[in-house]
Formats: sequence, C-alpha cells, structure tokens
Amino acid sequence: MQLKYFSVIAVLLITTGVSFGQISNYPSGYLLGKFSNRETIQNQRDNIKVSVAPNKAKYPVSNFITDIFRSGDTVWFATGSGIMRTTDKFNTFDNYFGLSPFGTDDVSGFCIKNNILAVATAISEEISGDNVATGTGIKISTDNGSSWNSNPQPMDGRYDTSIVYGSNLLYALPVVVRQQNLSYDIAITKTKNDPSNYTVWISSFAGGLRKSTDYGTTWQRVILPPDNLDSIYTGGTYNFALNPVTNLNHRAFTVEAVNDSTMVAGTANGINISSDWGMSWRKYTFQNSGSGSNRVSGNFVVNLAIQRYSGKEIIWAATRRAEDNNEVNAISYTTNRGQTWAYTLKDYSPNNVSSRDSIVYAETDGGLWRATFGIFDWSKPALIYDPATKDVLKSPRFFSGNNIGDTLYFGSDDGLCRTFETGIPWASPWKIYRSMQVIDLSSDLKTYAAPNPFAPNTEFVRIFYKTGKPTSKITIRLFDFGMNPVRTVIANATRTNSEELFTAWDGKNNAGNQVANGVYFYRIEVDSDKPVWGKIIVMQ
Repeated sequence: MQLKYFSVIAVLLITTGVSFGQISNYPSGYLLGKFSNRETIQNQRDNIKVSVAPNKAKYPVSNFITDIFRSGDTVWFATGSGIMRTTDKFNTFDNYFGLSPFGTDDVSGFCIKNNILAVATAISEEISGDNVATGTGIKISTDNGSSWNSNPQPMDGRYDTSIVYGSNLLYALPVVVRQQNLSYDIAITKTKNDPSNYTVWISSFAGGLRKSTDYGTTWQRVILPPDNLDSIYTGGTYNFALNPVTNLNHRAFTVEAVNDSTMVAGTANGINISSDWGMSWRKYTFQNSGSGSNRVSGNFVVNLAIQRYSGKEIIWAATRRAEDNNEVNAISYTTNRGQTWAYTLKDYSPNNVSSRDSIVYAETDGGLWRATFGIFDWSKPALIYDPATKDVLKSPRFFSGNNIGDTLYFGSDDGLCRTFETGIPWASPWKIYRSMQVIDLSSDLKTYAAPNPFAPNTEFVRIFYKTGKPTSKITIRLFDFGMNPVRTVIANATRTNSEELFTAWDGKNNAGNQVANGVYFYRIEVDSDKPVWGKIIVMQ
C-alpha cells in the first residue's frame, strides 16, 4: 500500500468551477509535500501499451522509500523517484524514472497482485501561489512490468451528476479536474463472477473510491456511507449525496483487499469494511467503535494492512486524530473484521504497519517499532548502524516494511535498511542501501554532496567520494566562505573500499553548534594525494 506522502493541507478541491477552502481536519504533522514542480513527459497517447526497458543501476534511484512489495523473486519499491525493483537479491536495482509512460512524475499509489502492477502518478502544480497536488493518471501492467498501459486520471463528465445505488438515484458531485484528484492508494482483486479478470481499486481523495474491471480504461464510482450514516446496503432507502465537499467519508485515502470480496477503505472519517465486493459498507470511527482504548483511535486513516498467522486475520489501520480532540494518533486493529476494535502504540503518528507471523512492525514519524501481537511490548532499535559502511540511518520517519523469510526490509525518507528477525528485538546487524551516483575518477566529478542545498534541522548531508584504492586514510574538513575552518568531519579514518564512499555531516561546527545559512566548502584528503574540493549550501 502506497503511503500518501503528498501535501494535503490547505487543499482546494476544484470541481465544476466551485472550490472549497482549507480543510481543518488534517493533522498539522501531515505536511507531506514531496512533490516537485515539474511537468510530466509521459506518453500522451493514453491507453496505448508501451514496452519499457528499465534503467539498470548499482544503487537505489532514491533514498525515499514509500512502499515495498514482493512478487516472486522480484522486490518492487515505490520511491521518491518513481518505481524501482531488484531481481538479483539487492545486488542491482532497476528503475523507471524518466521513462515513458512514467516520466518524472511522483508515485502516489502502488500495488501488485500476481503479474498485475498498478501505479498512480501525480505532480505538483502552482495555482495562485500554492502547490496543488494533481493526479496524472494510472499506469497498469499485466505482464509483471514488461509493458504498461497509461490511463488518464479518472474524472467525471460535467453533467455526470447522478449515480444508482440499489433502488436509489443519488446526487453525485462530478469531479472534472485533476487537481486534488490523485490516487493515494491502490488495491487489486479478482473480479466478481469473472475469476480470470482483475479489478483495480483506487482511493483518490477528491475523486473518492473507484474501481475498474478493464485495467483502467473505464472507472466506476464506489459509494461509501455519508458522514451521518454508519452503514449502507443496497436494499436500503437513501437520499444522501456522494459529495466529498460535504462528506469527509467520501474523501478516500487508502484501500486494502482482505480477500477478493472483502474490502477495507480508509477515509478522512473512518474505516469502512465491505464483505460483498464493495456494495454494502459498515463504517467504524472513534465515536461509534467502542470506548477507552477499545476503539478506533482516530478517524483520519492514512494506511491499512493485513496480518495473518496461525489462523488469525488482523486488519490494521494507521489512524490519526481528525476533528475530535479526544482522538489520538495510534495504530488501530480488529481481529473479527470490525466487530470489536482496539488501538496500541499511542501518541506516535503512524504511517504504515507491516508484519511477519506474530510480530508486528509500526512505521511512524517517531521511529520504527516492533512488538509481539497481543503482548504489544513495543521497542525500537537504539541505533540503525551499518558496520560494513559505518553508515547510520538517523531519520525517525519510516513509511514501509516487508520481509523475505526472516529478512526484514524497511523504507524511510533517508534510505532503505535491512535486518533479520531472530525472536529477540532488533538483535541483528543492519545493512543500509543508499542512492549514489557512480563516480568515475577519470572524469571531472570526483566528489559531490547530497542533498544539496540541505536543511540541518531535518536532514543530514552526505559527502560522496571514491578512492580507487582497497585501503585509504581519509580526512574531510569543512570551511566557510572566508575559508575559516568550521568542522573536521573525519580525520585520518581508514576506509577499505575502492568503490563509492560517503561521510555524513549534521550541519554543526566543531563546537557542536548549528552553522548559519550559507555556502561551505569541503576538502577531501586521500592519503597524500592531491585534495579534492566540493561545495555545500546550507539553507534552513
């Protein structure tokens, strides 16, 4: 399930020329703007199959890993630079960045089932001085990523103002633009009455919950309960409107398939469960699901996951506080498909949940957490340190997790990391995978720094270099614009790697104080060789 890592605060929903202003129910910590202002170069011939040969690379295309999926021996990732895969046990990585039909668009949603892959893309558009999240379509492959069909972002006709539900003819607000109509999550199931076909489900905020039974060529709106009803079924009598302006529960953020007929949809107003292929729905919220900690913790649902072991089936939801000040950030769960709920790991803003057998992992803004289900003895690693590269993953923000047997993989906003589940919490060493450029010592590029510019309050900058030697002594010093010494990052440190190396700087000087904004120069000394220079811009 793709994490919704895009800006959804101060939203303008543009429909039939009508907008509604700032939405107050989004948590202030959900400022998730990783969009860049860039135009898509996707194939504009929508629904034309395009064969794609991905870019092959030694390193990941991005350090920002929002989702991890397994498909046989292949592991797929949604990243800050599009989708990526590894087919050779993480020795090399293939990416689709810059290739048609993806272009340089961001990935907003991603899902895999068997050989079916579905990717939602988006960009940021500047409208009246604000960056507005904009959907650029759904890309679907039916051959495990060898070729792709590109479909436009699902929209309604301007006069498509009604929808049939059972014996009811309901008003439906038509969504006729792509702005704030982007697909944050995707699920794939077999199609009802046609097990040879697949149905693709998307949750698209302004566009609501939708499904396609023809691999994205056409889409149907899926009706969820309005805010004032806890359930709907096709035999009922209703007169509500399908309208995300007036109903928070029609603003869909996440969707998950428990099985082909049982769906779960998370919105801005709760968790919705259907056991009849998305026709009837029961909604669970903080207000109607119980009391104390035996309830859904919050109505803003940012992700869903299913944990299965020993005959158990647990539906997890990353639930955050919405409009009710009594709601809390936590991860909510049910073991009986919604009959009862509880929550755990209170007060940490959750992004996702993953599991291996009875062990559950929570990926949050406050770190990576592990517990045994039912005991909930939550712990997080004291330090994520790679002994081979001496690298440390310092960011507290994690977004995805998966496993291959006992091997665990987790994605953060600052790298992909691996460890092993031994039964003892966080007992195994770590390996950290970093995005790097391949440095050619015969070229002009001898070193570079990334991210650059960087903000010390929220980031670390890494200084990348290559020695070309099996063993070297390295010293790295930083200077300000007047060439005054600022920081000795490492001094006479032994490095036993002839390939790309890097050393992190936290933006502090030798006295431990954060440096001022400005331009800084660094010098890399390798043994007695001629020093190599580079530049870093600090911009807080």
